[in-house]
Formats: sequence, structure tokens, C-alpha cells
Amino acid sequence: MSAQTTTARIDISAPCGTVRAVVDDEIIRARGIRYARAERFAPPVDEPAVDAIDATRPGPASPQHRIDPNAEFRFDQIGGLATSEDCLRVSVTMPADALTAEEALPVLVWIHGGAYVSGAGDAEIYDPRALVTEQRLIVVSVTYRLGVLGYLGQGRPEHSNLGLLDQISALRWVQRNIAAFGGDPDNVTIAGQSAGADACAHLMIAEATTGLFSRVIMASAPLGLSGGTESMNWAMARVAQRIPTEASVPEILAAQDEVHKAALVGGLHAGMCFGVHYGDYPLPSRAEAAAAWQRVAPEYDVLMTRTEREMAFFAGFVPAFHRLHERRLTSPMLESLISGITSAVYTRAAKEFYDRHRMSGGQGSRLLIVSRGDGSFFDAAHSGDLPLLFPGPVWDSSFLDYGTTAEVAGPELRRIWGSFATSGSLPRVPVPGLIDILG
Repeated sequence: MSAQTTTARIDISAPCGTVRAVVDDEIIRARGIRYARAERFAPPVDEPAVDAIDATRPGPASPQHRIDPNAEFRFDQIGGLATSEDCLRVSVTMPADALTAEEALPVLVWIHGGAYVSGAGDAEIYDPRALVTEQRLIVVSVTYRLGVLGYLGQGRPEHSNLGLLDQISALRWVQRNIAAFGGDPDNVTIAGQSAGADACAHLMIAEATTGLFSRVIMASAPLGLSGGTESMNWAMARVAQRIPTEASVPEILAAQDEVHKAALVGGLHAGMCFGVHYGDYPLPSRAEAAAAWQRVAPEYDVLMTRTEREMAFFAGFVPAFHRLHERRLTSPMLESLISGITSAVYTRAAKEFYDRHRMSGGQGSRLLIVSRGDGSFFDAAHSGDLPLLFPGPVWDSSFLDYGTTAEVAGPELRRIWGSFATSGSLPRVPVPGLIDILG
């Protein structure tokens, strides 16, 4: 927080209770508001109204490894946030004048990524200040259960999609409460990146989501990892069924590592082995999913985005790929590998999803974050759009830092998201060398 930043407290009367929020110069933050409670391996129960809510501090993250034990490249998604199983929280960030504005503001509900095993809604890397102030949006950031706690449990069907049910509970909270914060409950966009984008796609066809949102932004959705995971899920469930119900959190995380090892039978799918399970509530079966997306297409505007070299992010986890990159003669081999896996995981399945959506009567647009061609290993890599959407000093020393390029690409990408969340339309002008609008 800079020396010029001033803060004060403000009370907001909402259906959930009187919310004590923080005025932080151009924005108001109400953080760490409980939207539900859940017992371990049980569905969430919406939180009833209470008298007073202290929303002056960030909420905790779901239990997770701060540094992925399966990766040799280090990236901490949650910084200094506490972790807790009692993590079902939303945080609302709004323009400072939202409570007195003449018209209700558009609402963007942010669902973080992290392969369904890491991240948190209140992580500093997702600070929505720039989106809120520049685009006059209200951003609601959601924290939900991850890994074994959110997407597998002890391998039983009723444990499969708890994290998805958390997200639906959070969307119900938005419908009940967002008007009190100056937001329009009839103009809600859900948005996510990576696993968060995968979640958004599946919220479209989940039971009990009708009327909770009308637009969807999917950034770098790994839809190519959906389906064909039956043997992997079976292997994971066999290990998970041995987890004691009363295991400690460290024991849960240790068991999660063992589950991940079992998932390696899934090959490429093991990269996001935790996630939604088709055929378990609230999702249709895998065979019925395409028809379900066709049926709901007219109800949703969809914006799908991706980066040109998605897999470069993950290649960075493997020292051998770094050595290939440093030896110029073998760079074409590495680039071919990055291109091929990017196509398999991100490009082809996303194009299929988009074409089906449009042919079924849905409105939509696509855009591409393109390579700058400056030789950077992580140029146009997966997550490279995050510093553009959520700029801040946390990115200054990051391998994803775009440097001065972000001063041009960032405002333009945020303008695109803001326009879509407000009206479903896009500025039709690409940013040469940075952003291509694909139609």
C-alpha cells in the first residue's frame, strides 16, 4: 500500500448482514465474506444472514502446497494468505461511488485457476483494482475447495464435485446480495482462467445455475483435458478411499500427493487430474455434455481467449526444456513441442466448444494473446494474460512480467473484458502484435 493511499471503514447494509468494508482511495473492498459452510467431504450449506460481518481482511485459501511439489519451477500463487478448510468466502471490490451511483453496475465473478489444486480468490496476483476503476465493474472473487477436499474426497461419487457446488453457492450469494453493493444481479458475468475457465464452462451445464449469470469469459480453458479420464479417475479413487475421514490437513495433502502419483496413468490428463466429474451431481454424463451445452447456448454470451504459446509456461517447470531453449539449434524442436501440446490441450477443443456454441444459437467472440517475438521463454505463455488483467507490483519480479508492453496491452485487454461484461460486445480493433480478435 503506497504512502498516498488512504483507508477508512464503511458499513454496508446487505441481506447477508451489515458488512464492514474498507474504502481504499478509488475503490471499496469487502473481503472474506462467508457465503457457505461445509463439513469435510460434504456439500456446502448457504450461510444464513447474520447481524454483522467484518470484511476488512482477506479470506483464507483452501489448503494447498504453497509450492507445487511436482514442479521444479517455483511459483507461489497465494503469497502470504492463510489456509483453512473453512475457506468458503467471497470478496467484493467496487468503485468508491458504487453505493451512490444512479445505475447498478455490471458484476464480474472471478473464479481463480491453479489446476484445481492451488490459488485463492484473495491472492494478490488477482487484485482487481484496475479492472474495477477503469471499467466500472464490481468484481466478486470466489474461494472454493481444492484438490482432494474439493474434487475427489474418498473417491465416492458424492465427493466428486464439491468445489463446483461451492462456486454455485457463491453465485447464489451474489444474486441475493450484490444489489446492496451497487451491482446489477441481472448483469452477471462469470470469468475464470485455466482451471477457473474450465469451471465456468461446466457451470453453464450444471444443475441449479439457471438465472445466476448470463455471460461467460473463459481464458485459456484446458478443455482438451476433459473426457477420456475414466481409468485415471478409477486409479485416483482407489488411493483416495484409504484417506481417513479425520485425517489432519497435512495428512490430506500428503494423501493428495499419492493420488497424483496414481493419476500418472492418465498421461497428459494428469496435468489437471483434479477437477469436475461428469455424471456426478450436478453435472450430466460425459455422453450428454455436448447436448447440454447445445441446449444452453442461447442463454449465454461467451468470450473465449487463449495465449499463443500456452505450454511454454509448463515447459518452464522442466529444466530440460530450458536447456533446449538455450541451445538455439534445438529451439525449433522445443517450439514444435510447445505448439503441438498447446493445440491438443487448448486450441482444438476450445474451437470445437466455440463453434458448437455459435451453431447452437449462442453469441460469442474469441481472442488471442499473441507472441511479441522478443525471444523470451515465457512470451505469450499460459497465465501471461494475468499481469495484463490484474496489474500490480506482485508481478514485477515474475517470470510472466510483460514489462513496458503491459502499458499498452493491459488497458486494451481490460477494456475488452469490461465491454464484454457490460454489454456482451467487444471493441473490434485488435492490438497489433499483442491481441488478435478472432471473431
